[in-house]
Amino acid sequence: MSRGLCWIALCALGCAGCWGPPDVDSSEAYANPPAAEGAASAAVDHSGFDALLKRVVRGGGVDYEALARDPAPLDAYLETLAGADFEALPRDGKLALLINAYNAFTLRLILDHYPLASIKDIPDAERWKKTRWKVMGTTVSLDSLEHEYLRAKFKEPRIHFAINCASVGCPPLRPEAYAPERLEAQLDDQAKQIHSQPTWFRYDAQANALELTELYSWFGGDFEAAAGSVLKFVARYSPEVAAALEAGTPPSVSFMDYDWSLNAAPTK
Repeated sequence: MSRGLCWIALCALGCAGCWGPPDVDSSEAYANPPAAEGAASAAVDHSGFDALLKRVVRGGGVDYEALARDPAPLDAYLETLAGADFEALPRDGKLALLINAYNAFTLRLILDHYPLASIKDIPDAERWKKTRWKVMGTTVSLDSLEHEYLRAKFKEPRIHFAINCASVGCPPLRPEAYAPERLEAQLDDQAKQIHSQPTWFRYDAQANALELTELYSWFGGDFEAAAGSVLKFVARYSPEVAAALEAGTPPSVSFMDYDWSLNAAPTK
């Protein structure tokens, strides 16, 4: 099924008022060198961002007040991103860099407009389409970082569980930076979280009915390209859905309303 037909089919499954991202043909544009050859390759220091996330991320939410009181570590990391030697990095180094960059830029975007109740309170011209973020020697928007770099250059739909849009409906921000040497484990853990919590995944075995995060509606083609269908991708992380597919009784699918409320950390 083409991406366009997939989108129509997904909407028919229950996505009222569908919003569609740009059409992207995902491909793997980069490779990881053999371990011996890649050992001395250039690296980006994500330790400052890692320490920052450990300090301000709690329960999947962000302590924006603490971040606003001391934004210097975040701004220092943004300087690191601006000068990163992207081409010298192996595939996983590139992917970790881009995911971390998206998350760091989003944190800075929220701080620039804080306090606010939702990222959607930020004027549209200043939000995802604003070309202002410096990374790997170029200036990008959050939209171009997501669609032209992450989605187009990596056949990896788990990126949708890793990049964070500062909203409750978004998969949780990890209290750590993504690291090239642990990237596969981190992405897999993110996917497992999404398919084990009712905010993003609900399966009624008796009714054989499945409710999914709206990410599966918006980016259905990415998951289809990786696994053959949305349901086949979900089945990788849900034994119940896998069993239903094996039995020839695929569940009905609907999509949850996305909660755009700010992902502020719970009050201590």
